[in-house]
Amino acid sequence: MESLLGGKMWEVIPFMTMFLIEGCTIALTITAKSAMGLGMSQFVFVAYSNALSSVLLLAYSLIYHRDSMKKIFNGKLITRFFLLGLIGITIAQNLAFTGLRDSSPIVVCAMGLLLPSFQFFLNLILRKTELKLKSKATRMKLVGVVVSSVGALTVALYLGPSMLPGPIIRPLMLHGTKLNFVFVATTQEWMFGTLLLACATFFIAIWSMIQVSTFKRFPDMMVIVTCYTIFGTLQTFFVDIIANGDLNAWKLQMDLELLIIVLTAIFGTLVRSRVQAWIMSLKGPMYVAMFKPAGIFWANFFGESFFGTLCYGSVIGTIVVGVGYYTVLLGVKEEARKDQEDSTKFDSSDIKAPLLQNQDGDEQV
Repeated sequence: MESLLGGKMWEVIPFMTMFLIEGCTIALTITAKSAMGLGMSQFVFVAYSNALSSVLLLAYSLIYHRDSMKKIFNGKLITRFFLLGLIGITIAQNLAFTGLRDSSPIVVCAMGLLLPSFQFFLNLILRKTELKLKSKATRMKLVGVVVSSVGALTVALYLGPSMLPGPIIRPLMLHGTKLNFVFVATTQEWMFGTLLLACATFFIAIWSMIQVSTFKRFPDMMVIVTCYTIFGTLQTFFVDIIANGDLNAWKLQMDLELLIIVLTAIFGTLVRSRVQAWIMSLKGPMYVAMFKPAGIFWANFFGESFFGTLCYGSVIGTIVVGVGYYTVLLGVKEEARKDQEDSTKFDSSDIKAPLLQNQDGDEQV
């Protein structure tokens, strides 16, 4: 009985951990949006949060991955680190946080769920996969892509009325400053923000493909993350100082801006990445990917319970995108299952062939 309860608890722990990780991610997203509402530049935020992440990652890698760090001075690897930092941080993160400024966390969830669809299209363009319409897996992927696209268009084009009249929490005080946490953008650039978030997801799809191929060449993920974060930080400072010429914006004070920078760096660098790696080692990468739509629940929960500013269009569209997301994942899982079956059949035929040949040979003798 105790072993049965222990087994069930061991199943519940990864589930609850991933569920809470998504909740913390949405909470930090809301806090970042609120800081932008107080005047924090998204460029400054991206630059400083990645700078702190670089320091933490470099210290960790020098302590625990010192041997691997000695092997990074390779021209091809350096080029890959540069590209990973450029695409994944300098381009994708700046697009994402600019899009967040002009939309809401639930739109961030919706556009993030387009990732498998973008990866599917990139694989087709690069001829890493074939469009086999007779294949069940391919048909599931195509249906998922269509459903995701319909949901994304709904989010972008139809905001709809608010589901509740207004926020039900009181403003907070932080060092004498009146602070209102915000959920939905007050600007009229909703479609522009949604488009930027979709573009950010597209670049993340490209970035993930480069990261996977880099890991095959250099199988130490923490060192890879450390190196491209450092490159991305340097590039971001260079680009963002040009984009945001006001040097006063780079002066940090003891307020929400500094708090969200520190929390984002620590959570993204030390907590979320390590937890996801641990659960991935237990359950596999598909298990971790399955929890991405949990952000929809948390965005709805925070938006409706504390802000009352959720809109019908964004909620409906995000749920539709979530359905498409899971459909594409089911297609990926079906394809992996079919490949495994084909591989097993191929291995079995290889084993049987020599036996038959030996039997034939014996008969001839």
